[in-house]
Formats: sequence, C-alpha cells, structure tokens
Amino acid sequence: MHAEFSGESIDELLNRAIQASNQGDLSGATVLANRILAVDSFNQDAEDLLSARDNHGELRRLTLLFIDLVDSTVLSDRVEPETYRTLMISYRNQVIKLIGHYEGRIDSVKGDGLLAVFGHPKALEDDAHRGVSAALDITRAVQRLSAQAERKFGVTLDARIGAHRGLVYLDTKADDVYGFAVNLTQRISGLAQPGTVAVSEAIATLVSNTFELKRFPAAHVKGVADPVSYRQVVGERVTTPVRKPALVGRAVEQARLQQVWNTVRRSRSGSAGVALRGEAGIGKTRLAQATADLVEEAGGRVIELRGSPLHRAAGLHPVRRLLERRCGVTHVTSGVERLRLLEAEVAGRGLDPGTTVPLLAPVLGVGPQYGYTRAAVEGRALYQMIAVGVHDYIEACLGDRPGMILAEDVHWFDPSTAEIVGALLASPVGRHLVVITGRPRDWPQSDWPVELLELGPLTDDEADELIRTLNPEVSPAQRSRVRARCDGVPFYLEHVVAAVDIAAPASQVPDVLYSPLAAQLHAHTDAVPVIEAAAVIGRSGELALLRSVVGADGLDVDDVVGTLAQTGVFVLDDEHRWRFRHELIREVANELAPPNRRQDLHARTGDAMVTVVSGAEPDWPVVAGHYTQAHQFEAAVRAYRQASIAARNRGALPEATILLSNAVEQSDHCAPGPDRDRTEIAVRLERGFLASAMEGSWSGTGPADFERCLTLALDGGYDDELFDTLSALIGYYVPRAELRRARNLLDSLSDRLTADRPWSYPAVDSSLGSVLWMQGEFTSARKHLGNALIKGRDADPAVLNSAWWVSVDPVSVAHVFLALTAMVNGDLATAEQEIAESSRRCEQLGFPQNAQNRVHTFYMDIWVQLEFGRLDEASAVSGRLRELSTSAGLDFWRFVSTTVHANIRGRTALQNGADAEALSHAARKLSQLVDGARQLNLNAYLTFHDALIARLLLAAGAADAARQRLDAALAHTARTEMNFYDAELIRIRAHCLPDESSRLAAIEAALALAHRQGAALFELRCLLDLVARGARDRRADLAAAVQAFPAGAELPELFLARKILDPAIG
Repeated sequence: MHAEFSGESIDELLNRAIQASNQGDLSGATVLANRILAVDSFNQDAEDLLSARDNHGELRRLTLLFIDLVDSTVLSDRVEPETYRTLMISYRNQVIKLIGHYEGRIDSVKGDGLLAVFGHPKALEDDAHRGVSAALDITRAVQRLSAQAERKFGVTLDARIGAHRGLVYLDTKADDVYGFAVNLTQRISGLAQPGTVAVSEAIATLVSNTFELKRFPAAHVKGVADPVSYRQVVGERVTTPVRKPALVGRAVEQARLQQVWNTVRRSRSGSAGVALRGEAGIGKTRLAQATADLVEEAGGRVIELRGSPLHRAAGLHPVRRLLERRCGVTHVTSGVERLRLLEAEVAGRGLDPGTTVPLLAPVLGVGPQYGYTRAAVEGRALYQMIAVGVHDYIEACLGDRPGMILAEDVHWFDPSTAEIVGALLASPVGRHLVVITGRPRDWPQSDWPVELLELGPLTDDEADELIRTLNPEVSPAQRSRVRARCDGVPFYLEHVVAAVDIAAPASQVPDVLYSPLAAQLHAHTDAVPVIEAAAVIGRSGELALLRSVVGADGLDVDDVVGTLAQTGVFVLDDEHRWRFRHELIREVANELAPPNRRQDLHARTGDAMVTVVSGAEPDWPVVAGHYTQAHQFEAAVRAYRQASIAARNRGALPEATILLSNAVEQSDHCAPGPDRDRTEIAVRLERGFLASAMEGSWSGTGPADFERCLTLALDGGYDDELFDTLSALIGYYVPRAELRRARNLLDSLSDRLTADRPWSYPAVDSSLGSVLWMQGEFTSARKHLGNALIKGRDADPAVLNSAWWVSVDPVSVAHVFLALTAMVNGDLATAEQEIAESSRRCEQLGFPQNAQNRVHTFYMDIWVQLEFGRLDEASAVSGRLRELSTSAGLDFWRFVSTTVHANIRGRTALQNGADAEALSHAARKLSQLVDGARQLNLNAYLTFHDALIARLLLAAGAADAARQRLDAALAHTARTEMNFYDAELIRIRAHCLPDESSRLAAIEAALALAHRQGAALFELRCLLDLVARGARDRRADLAAAVQAFPAGAELPELFLARKILDPAIG
C-alpha cells in the first residue's frame, strides 16, 4: 500500500494516524484517517480509527488467521448434500480444535472461511508463532481429511490460510474485532497456494527466525491500492524456555569501575566521574547498580539522582525525588509534615535548617506558608543559591567517607540538575565516585570531566552466557536463534528468552516484544483498567494516585498491582509507590486504551494529581501535560500558569517563561469567547513581563505580547484587562524613554478611572507624575505626585500592586520623584525626607516588590547626593545599591549600580583636579556603560550621565567631543521628550562653543528653560556661569535667586554665589 499523495504514502499516513491515536490525539488521528479515506475509500483501518469512540474496547496488535476452503462450491456440486455436510463438519471441527489447541479462538465465519484470532481474549506471549503453527497444523489436518475423503467419496479437500498481524479494535462488550487488519488477512489468504500458509510482512518480521519462509513477489489484492508483499511458510524452527536475566559480559567495564573506586578511596579529596553511555536496554543501569553494590560493601553511601522522561522541563526534579525518598515524603504527605520531615532530614545531615530549608523547600514543593521564611532573593541569585544548597545537601548525605553519586538517565535531566552534576564532578570537597548513565543522544553535557565508557552489544559468547544464566536448559541451537534476534542487547535478551519454549517461539525485537509484554499486562482479570491508567500516569507513581485515576467501584487496585508486580510488570519501590519495570512495558500498556478513553484517563490523572496531593505543590508541568492530552485546554492553561509560578519561586525565570508560552499555545485551542480572551491577556502580560525582565532590554517578545493584549482588550471591551495592559505598556515605554506614548496611555487610563477601581487613582497619578517629571514639567509633576500620596495613603500595598508583575509601588515612586523635584529646587532637606518616606514604604512591601522599590530608591538617593556635591554620601548609598541588587538577583539594577559607581568616580576625578588622561579614561568608562544601556533601549535618566561625560571631556581639553556628546543627547531628548536635564545639557554645551557670544546666548537659553521648568538649582548654575563670564547685569538676578532658596540650604553653588555677591565671604 504505497499510493503517494502530499508526499506521504497511505502506509505512512496510517502509521501517523495510529501514533496520534495512541497518544490520545483523537482530532489529529481523525484528520489523518479522513485524508486516507479521501484517496482510499476502502481503507477499513482508517474507518476503524474513526469509529473507535466508545468505552467498551481496546486497541491491540493481534495475530489473525483466515482459513479458506478451496473450491468449496465445486465440491458441493460433486457430492451429495449429506456428504458435503459431513465433510464440512469434519473440516470445521478440525480447524476449531487446532485453533483451540494453540489458545486462539474463532471470531467469525464468512461463507466457507473462518477468521481466527490469537492474543484475545487470552493474551499470549507468542501469538504470532502460535497462529502460524496452528495454520501449518490445519493445512496438515486438512491434507489428512482430504486423503480420507478421497478414499471414501472420491473427492479432495484443500485449504489455504492467510496470516497477518496488525492493529485491531477489540469490542470487549460485543466480543468482536474490527479494522483493516481483518480485511487484509482475508486478502492474503487468497494469495496462498492450496494447502499452504501465506503470511504478511508484519508476520514475517516476527517469525522469520522461528519459521522457514519463502519470499514471493508482491501481488495486487482487492481493496488495496498497492501490491502486497507476502511469504509462504515452509516449516517450523525450534525455540527455548527462559529464566530471569543476570549481569554478564561487562568484565572490562566492571574492572575499570573497581579501579576508579579504589583510587577514590585512597585519595584525600576530589571526585572521579565515569559515564556509561549506550542505547536503551544495553545494561547501563545494571552495571551502575553493580558498582553501587561494590561501594556499599566497602561501607560507602550511594546517592541516586534519577531522570524522568516526563520531567525534562521540571527544574531539579531528580533532586526532588531524592529529597522525597530520603525524607519519606509521598504525594499524600501534608505540607506541614513535609516541612517537618525536611527539617529533620537537614538537621540529621548536620546542616543548618535555618539556611538550608529555605533553599530545599521550594524544590520539594513546600511553600513558605507552611512555616519557613523564604530566601529574600530572586532570579539568578536564587537559582544559584538553591544549586549550592542542593550541592551541600548531597555532600552531607554522603558524609566524610568515600561514596558514590549515581546520576541515572541523564538524557532526561533538566538543565538545572545537569549543572548540579557538573558541580559535583568539579567539587574539591569529599571523595566520591560519580557514575553517570545516559543514551547516546540528548547527552546534556559534553565537557564534564568524566571517563566515558561506551557500552556496546554483548559478544556472542557473552550473550550465550546470559542466556545460559537465564535458562540453563536452552540448547545451543536455541541460544543461536535468540542471540541472532537480540543483537546482544541485554534487555531484549531478557524478554526474548523469557518468551521461549519448545511449543511457542518468542517474538522478535522490537515489535515481537509486544506479545510477551502484553501477556504480562493481562496477568490479572482486572488488569486492563489499572494498566491503562498507570500507563497514562507515567513510568511511576503513587498508589493513591493510581487508585483515584482508576476510580472503578469494586476493583481492588492494590491486588491488581500486587499481581502485576509478581509478573514483572510493576516494581514496588515501597508500600506507596509503583513503577513499570521497563519503559517498553509502559508503552505497550499505553496502546491499549482507545483515543476517547485515553483522553478521559488523562483528564482523570490531571484532576487526581491536583486533588490527591495533600498539602504539597502538585507537579504542575505534568498536570498541564495530562490536561493537554485530554484536550481540556482551559485546565491545561491553568496548570501551566501554576507551573510558571512554581518556577518563578525557584528563580528559574527562563523555565517560567517557557511554561507561560505553553499556556499561550493551549489557550489557542480554547473555545472562543470572553473567558479565553481574558485568560490569554493575563498569560501574555505575565510572559511579556518575564521575557522583558530577563532580556533586560524590554524588547523581544514582550512588546508583541503587550500589543496582542491591547488588541484583545479593545476588541472585547474588557475594561479591567485594558487597564492592566495599558499599565504594562507604560512599564515598557518609560524605561525606553518613549514618554510621548506613555503620556498618551496615561491620559487614556485617566479616562477609565471609576469608583470601583479606587486603587487605580494613586497608580495613575504616580505614573503620570513621574512621566511629567521626566518631560521636565516639574510643577505639574509635583501636583500629580502629591495626589498619588493623598489617594494612596490608606491603600494596602498588595491592592495597589494588583498583579504580581507590577514591580513598581505607586507610593514609593511618588516619594522618590518628589525627592527629585525638591532636588531641582535645591532643597536637600525635603529631598532626604522624601527618600526616607520611600524607604519606609518599601518596608511594608513583600518580596520582590520591596527589593525592586528599594533599589529604585537608592538610585534616586544617589542622584540627589551627587547634585548636591555629596560624593561620600553618594558612594555609601551606591554600595548598598550594589549589595542589594546582587543579593536579590536583580541583574538590571546591578548594571545600574556599576554605572552610578562610574559616575561617582568621574565626579571625584573632576573634584580632585585629575590630569587629562585620567579624566578621559573616566569619560570613556562611563560612556561605555551609558552607550551599552542605550543599545538595550534603557534610555531613562541617561542624559544625567551624558552631562558628566561632557564635563569630563571638557576638563580633559576635548571640547569638540564634549559638544558631539551633548548634541547627541539633546537630539535624543527631542525625540523622546525626556527634557528633565535639558537646561543642564544646554548650559554645559555652551562651554563647548567657539565664541563668547554664542556661549552667552546658549547659557541664556538654558536659563530661560530652567526658569520655565521651575528648576531653581539649574537656574542658579546658569546665573553663576553668566556672571563668571562678565554679565554684571545678572548680579541682581543672582542675588534674587540666592534669596529664593530655603534658609539653611547647603549647596556648593550657593556658597559660590554668596562669595561672588559678597567678596568678604570666604
């Protein structure tokens, strides 16, 4: 079947449809099935996929036989009806007997043809072999019956049999099978010569080592577009029984691991790493466990970190599982009890619970509401502290004796856990053997300091030894056949040998493993609902979770699990947890449920993971995955948002952003309407903020998210969401100094203030006041900033910050901009009072808002001190800014602290009369930082630094460079309307001009601007410059300006002005 269209054959489309169906993607399977039927209207397999919608069946791969009596019509015409009846009864009795002998059953009768099924209702480990063996025996029995009929009645009988193995839908209620495989089996029987058995390629690949087969050219059959390949069965081969496998054939690797371990034991410090890499089932885990036994026999401890395919995106999941195992925590352990157990475990390891528990508790899924104080950091700093805490805990678990760290299945490790493994390998503390196992692909690190041992297939001799260990009764010929099937892979050898006996050869890898594994899955009469649920849950889980997902009244889940553990399907880690012995078993189990039931199981699993867990944080990424598979997209969005919160609480902002992207993707599948729109807006606002905060440039995906939110809110008329979106856009525009846009948005917000949003009044006034201040409208700014304080005086900080992503507190912002307003008026006392009020406000806020607003306050305090010439005070505050931004993980503010530090050093150089080279160096250093900020689109306040750069260049004798710097700054302020420092820029630029008249005119322009803006300090500086250049007519203005300053004001400029006005001063 290879009719090509759209670049894919029918076979390929069918395989994709089946895979989609098995993964629970019912809509995807439906689309693909309809594509197949559009070209091949006779494709019954596609029809079957479309019709598998009820809860009374399973999807299974089964062996089918169609036994057809050759020329039965001719025979009925040659003998009497009674004779024909006798022959037919004898024929059917023989067929039924032989089918039953091989534990198959007759499913239906189609004319003179019989359809037999192997593997249902009794699951068989070797249904393909049994089916072909039954077919051969039937042809022989018919030959004997034919000889008798010829002697008695002068006629002969012949049967031709077709065998095929494929996907069928089992209607367990009606006890019937459906699917394209049934139709194809009948067609293959038509290809068989009388008295022979023809098998499809699907059967041939399973039995070619147990039966001799003869290949025939592909032939056309009715209802199938392309020629069908088939083979004729010539005869049987012999097979063997099996026993439980053991570790063999790894003598070289074991010896090397022994050598490395001995070296570790003899060393004084340091670790040694050995990586075991190879394909699935090659024996990595067995070899690692043998090494662990060696370590434990020597008195060492072994710590295991196990990867999980379901938790690749869940940060530190292997560490969480380690903590759960060592603390005795299960999904039903309450949050309070989890914390108590963690504190006891940490103390028992000799660590300080006060410092260690806040770092390990988030990994264990325990929030601070259960009784500990969370670490007062966020972002990368928190991420690094948790990593150090985990590292210290693992070292403490190992103790002061040599031990072993086993990192199992690192190809499923998340990046955070991989980093911890790397740190353990590089650590000089302790004496440990680090053994890592992983598959060839998806290796997390290529630069780990480890010795790499590549595990290849067993040699023929080693495979023979393993087979003999598994079953000493296997003959040399049988060993040869098993060895040929399994290619030296221990996992495959284990299962193939387990399925071998004389009467029923085992299946072939990999597809042949389906039958023995399916047989184990059906070891209990009530196994199917349990294993279907377990397969959906994942590789392992809690018994309580499994019971909840199964949810069948009267079904003893524990009894079923116990039976499946005895048959090797499950391993019980303890009385609370189960796991599939192999992932391959889980995959077979996962095929059983039809798409609709699989979706239901995913939904039940998601619900159970949320409700069954007691007091602990659910594994939200996995919960979201289940809801996605269940096509419960609204629930998936909620779960991904919860997962993002958990990641953010661990400081893993990239992970949190990815999870929000998943939420956005799932929201696209939700039913259109206001609920979906509002949810999408909320998710995009969160993602936009995180993405922008991480990138530092407030660019990338953030603007696109905010613009999308704006479109949704406007189109839907969602006032609350529109307010939030506009607030987010203001937070985006202001750091970029796009003040015109910010002002327009604030005007729009002002029009939307209503009585039911009282918290929005101080938020809007504070934002508008800050924007007006940056635009140089200091008087108007003071009015709005004062209103913000009046309206926000009694507001709860948590209410003012209506969303977690609003990091700027309106009251704190109002105070610091009032401080700047006092600054430009030369009022140091008032400025310092406002700074103190902002600091007090920050104490009322929770983390991270308190840290964000405190560093903002520090920055403004530094600015105030610098404008008043208080370099020592500014330097002291700068140190606090650097310390807090580093400890709290605020990367952007750490960059800001570096910039202000360079500013202070430049001013110090000016004040101390440094030489031209030192001044030029200071200018270059500050320019690099300021220009870097501009490249990141962080433009706010930068003209304050531009002014100093120009002063440094002027003092160094580089007037042209200074003027160019100021011209660029003024051009930028003209574009952005960020005019708060224009008077100073123009005044300083005047000193760069070539002639005196131009200088005086420029200073006059700066004076006029400062006067219009109400910036008394800047006016005073302009007047001082004019008087210094001989403008004696300005002495009266200077005197008036001095009188306007508050009594007791201390400014270097005031002192200079008084000295000019009264030469006796000084």
